[in-house]
Amino acid sequence: MKTIKILLASSVLFSGAGLAAFDDTGTDYSNANQRSHVWIEALEPIELVNSILCFTAQFKATNFANQGPYLVLADEAACFDNEDDGSTGQSSGAANSPAYLKAVANVTRASDSDPLVINVWIPEMSGGDGDQAIKFKAEVTSGASESNPFGAFTFNFELFDQLEGTQNGAGEIVASDSVENSIGFTLYESSTRGADTYVQSASVVMSADRSTGSAITSADRGSNTGSAYALAFNSNNVLIQNATDIDSLPFKTGSNTGQCLDRTQFNDSVHRYDLFNASTGASISLNSGFSFRYDSNNDTQVDAYGHVGYWGVWTEGDTTLPNGTTLVAEDESTGTSQNYTLVTAPGRLIKNEVKTLALSNARGVIFSYWDSSVYSAGYNQWVVKYLTVNDDSVGTDGFYITDGLNWGDNGQQITDVTDQLISISAGESIYMWSEQLGGEVKYLYGSTSLTFYEQTFINGSEVGTGDLLETGSVSLKCFDRCPVGTLDLSDLANFDGSGSPYSAQVANVASAIDFSFSDSGSNALTLMRTSNSEPVQYNSSITKQQLNNSPYNWGVRSGPMVTSDIAATMTNIWDIYDPSVVTTYYVWETGISQWNQLSTVRNSQNNIVTFDKPIQFSYTHSNGNDRSGSAGSYAGQTFMLNYGGNGDLWGIPYEKQGNQYRPKFSLADGTLVGPSDIYVVKAIEIEQQMQDATGQCTALTLEEPAVSVPTSISGNANIGVMPTVSGEPSVIAGEIVE
Repeated sequence: MKTIKILLASSVLFSGAGLAAFDDTGTDYSNANQRSHVWIEALEPIELVNSILCFTAQFKATNFANQGPYLVLADEAACFDNEDDGSTGQSSGAANSPAYLKAVANVTRASDSDPLVINVWIPEMSGGDGDQAIKFKAEVTSGASESNPFGAFTFNFELFDQLEGTQNGAGEIVASDSVENSIGFTLYESSTRGADTYVQSASVVMSADRSTGSAITSADRGSNTGSAYALAFNSNNVLIQNATDIDSLPFKTGSNTGQCLDRTQFNDSVHRYDLFNASTGASISLNSGFSFRYDSNNDTQVDAYGHVGYWGVWTEGDTTLPNGTTLVAEDESTGTSQNYTLVTAPGRLIKNEVKTLALSNARGVIFSYWDSSVYSAGYNQWVVKYLTVNDDSVGTDGFYITDGLNWGDNGQQITDVTDQLISISAGESIYMWSEQLGGEVKYLYGSTSLTFYEQTFINGSEVGTGDLLETGSVSLKCFDRCPVGTLDLSDLANFDGSGSPYSAQVANVASAIDFSFSDSGSNALTLMRTSNSEPVQYNSSITKQQLNNSPYNWGVRSGPMVTSDIAATMTNIWDIYDPSVVTTYYVWETGISQWNQLSTVRNSQNNIVTFDKPIQFSYTHSNGNDRSGSAGSYAGQTFMLNYGGNGDLWGIPYEKQGNQYRPKFSLADGTLVGPSDIYVVKAIEIEQQMQDATGQCTALTLEEPAVSVPTSISGNANIGVMPTVSGEPSVIAGEIVE
């Protein structure tokens, strides 16, 4: 299946030069592969090819030929865009919760001269109008070679409302060398989306060395929203022409005008990076968790699959498992099964270690902000910026509401509003959120800096000497935004004051409200309010629908809480926000969604199993570290970055450019990061955008490709009923489980 592993259609079509190695030959850094693809709107149908082949590569098909059906947990998000992660910017967990697709694959090959046949069943995969089931069949007749780096294959897929249910779409990708001295592929897909029929198609034919060629692509989204493109390219340039449909393309009536792009000059946007040891070039690996099976219908058969790790538990269909559920995992070293016990709690205790950012460096950072007026103004959140008299012509330096933001089907919708200073008095704070700084941000009146935080989830494993739960429990003191206990719907009606989740602010340090947290008992790993012995959680009868109009539909977060020894150093309640007094504190997050609740496991010795938390570090951007050589307005700005392994580096803000989300800047390979620069980054997934080359396409002529654009499908994915597979997954997120 070599073809599937290397084939990224548009990256091969418009490939650029490779990048030099960072360290000595043979290190993990220098051996790490980089995948790049070119994005232009004309290639949008080809992006489906890229996504499918990226997804298929996770199945490691060549490793399982003629070994029978096997189970795969695939990372859909690594190959298909998802603009809505379920988080409104206020929770620490939604965007990072594990989510895999279960698939069954069966790879066969009758002989070395016969095609490699890959059959795959996907019972549930997200789609434009909800979940859908997919079957696909790939036949690889020849692998990649020097003369044909594509190889030759036919890939058919069919879409269903459920496996063995109603079919609502199908597609076919064919890569062949049927045209002499040429290579290429065709695509056709048709699917029903609500009342509309969505059709996209393409034909790409190029010389064997990929230096010249032509293509036509088309996407008909129904409701009069179609588009079509003709492309011609040589080794230097690409000429592009567009119309509403293929028949209306101007070249068909003799016009050769269009947009000219430079095929050799690109603007890079990096979507995934790997992290390496800066001294040795060794790859940084993390213990991210393990897969398990569980009994989904109380018939004593462990028939469903899931995965547990630092961020919590993922299960098939996002099933919520009750506390105490037995999870069965296979010990990879012995091949024997081990039982674990699921531990759940209605919220999560989060440790915050304080970091600071000088106000002089805060200009340019985007903050999210919520107050009692944001919802009545018709917005989901405010956009806040730090503006200064000298640079922004405002009356006084400070934090200003500059925009209103809503989340819609097409992502963020930002509306400019009149700049409004957020006014606070002595002792008061502004609570904000910043993707750039990794989450919660606070500013205390009169400070010359704001505070942000490195966060760690407390999961009950903190029982060692000097750890938080060394004695089995801990008392915490709260001064501001202290939850009242178990929250009824009436406690979630207002942002603050009466009808809010919080008690009135205490008057002094001695009046602190006490809470407790224990690793055992009937309310293990749950924050308890001491005065009424109530767990801090949503009433179990509350539904998502009831929370639609609540300012706390996403969940509730407490104010900072500290241990007694830290409270003893405070002289007034506002010290809780002073980083010179309090450098470590805890907050409790709760809600009705899985991502703001704790899920972890105990082993047979009744010990909480620990997983590596993402590596987290602050980073200051510069021209020298920018992939383009110019950091622009981000030069000198600080970001909280996180690395979760396997290409997952996050913390660089994104923005929507046309129909695409792209990072606002990209790091150069070899950028040193982390405490004392102990790590180095390397891009592993690069999106390239060709630069304009007006007037340089006179040698190119737009024409029909040698292979016509398909108007139907010739094959099928009639692969029968999905086989039953027992045991653990053989592949998880593209990694073979040894």
